[in-house]
Amino acid sequence: MRVVTGTEMREIDKRAAKEYKIPSLDLMEAAGRAVAHRAEVILKGMGEGNVLVVAGPGNNGGDGFVAARQLHDTGHTVTVMVVGDEADIKGDAAINLKKLDGLVKPVFNPDKAALQRACVETDLAIDALYGTGFHGHPPETATEPICALNHGGSYVLAIDIPSGVEADTGRIGGAVVEANETSTFGLPKLGCVVYPGAAYAGELNVVDIGFPAELLDTAGHIERPTPEEMAALLPPRDPQAHKKSVGRVLVVAGSRGMTGAAALAAMAALRAGAGLVVLACPESLQKIFEIKLTEVMTVGLPETAIGTIAKDATEKIIELAADFDVLIVGPGLSTNAASAEAVCAIAGTTELPLVLDADGLNALAATDNGREIIKERAGEIIVTPHPGELARLIGQETRAIQADRLAAAGEAAGELNVVTVLKGAATVVAAPDGRLSVNSTGNAGLATAGTGDVLAGLIGGLWAQRTTAEDAAILGVYLHGLAGDLAALALTEYSLVANDLIEYMPDAFSATLEARVRPTIKSEEE
Repeated sequence: MRVVTGTEMREIDKRAAKEYKIPSLDLMEAAGRAVAHRAEVILKGMGEGNVLVVAGPGNNGGDGFVAARQLHDTGHTVTVMVVGDEADIKGDAAINLKKLDGLVKPVFNPDKAALQRACVETDLAIDALYGTGFHGHPPETATEPICALNHGGSYVLAIDIPSGVEADTGRIGGAVVEANETSTFGLPKLGCVVYPGAAYAGELNVVDIGFPAELLDTAGHIERPTPEEMAALLPPRDPQAHKKSVGRVLVVAGSRGMTGAAALAAMAALRAGAGLVVLACPESLQKIFEIKLTEVMTVGLPETAIGTIAKDATEKIIELAADFDVLIVGPGLSTNAASAEAVCAIAGTTELPLVLDADGLNALAATDNGREIIKERAGEIIVTPHPGELARLIGQETRAIQADRLAAAGEAAGELNVVTVLKGAATVVAAPDGRLSVNSTGNAGLATAGTGDVLAGLIGGLWAQRTTAEDAAILGVYLHGLAGDLAALALTEYSLVANDLIEYMPDAFSATLEARVRPTIKSEEE
């Protein structure tokens, strides 16, 4: 599903009116009606109750006025409080304010005590203060209403985006509504799916209010995976498949004291569906992996005195790589100088599709010509950095990466000509051509050692099954997060560890397969 910025959504509004002759008043009516319908569902679950609409003077407030009228017409007790003067309300919002005459009497610029009392006494509060045009800091006049909504104890339904969140960036600059859920129109707004804004949106429901499909399908360049879309990306399985036909993965990983990372990456590649996975590791660790990994074959490599792969391992790895479909380099390799030299030589020599993770990335980032090796490499690369690793790779500060994660991932993908997987809350996948994907699965339980190694193996295992690099990355990130969600349901976010992702990966695949749209077979009678 496409995701849009507030700027892009306003352009869709304009085009709907100009090119498709859809009156903006009709769209506001549909938006308010949709919010009212959702409010009724919520109230029914509560055993009914009363409603408070806290509105601003703009179009978001206009949506709130429509919702208030609809809820009044269906027999609900509705209170409307407007943060602003009646004279400030213009256009479609003013028309819908007028339609409240004789039904609900709005309270303009309510005082602090009245706001707090209303928020405490209501069962459902609708946030209609600010919409997609909001930027920066809410004015002082809005701070008290926002705080009252947050502390009143009522269920909060936000219209389009929680007030105080920037739709273009997800940034917050002061007081922000903490919604239980958000009804957003047409397409998800970027501010609702990236952090910190996503933390305030609650459950996000995308509502169809009549925008032409052609406008929505071509909007922006950011995607958010849906189960149906991910099901379509799953590699088909030939009934006559054999282990070599469904993907061969070579994992170059591990060092003394960091065998877990290598084992996790290798097992994840197998769980992803690859038919054959071989782990190339320092030769003194081979017996450890033979015990840890039943289904993964191992190959010993020349090593340093401290149990890391030696530079001399390069030739053997390149020779091995000739018999594989995908190469994964990095998990648990260490930052030893000899290992780093080997990584750079491997990356610069083999043309095999390459997943570069962890210490594989650090090795290239620490090398004077590391970026050039990546740019000039003949084969495709997927890089899977966390923010610190990406900062080192492209020469920025970590805080700058986190300040605009989409821009940073896009910059790396374009500059280095790689598919970039920027890990973190709402992991971003960026393609060299500028396309971006913001993941929709995952939870805070994934903030534990080893989950990144699982992700590298999962992506490599999917890529080996003849998917494109971008599809392997997007699907791998989605399944990784979904496995984490399923594990957290059973184990809690607190107790989740990296190996649980591998254990729950079959369930993640199963849930995704269930989302496949099956063709309808008509009978002869039809």
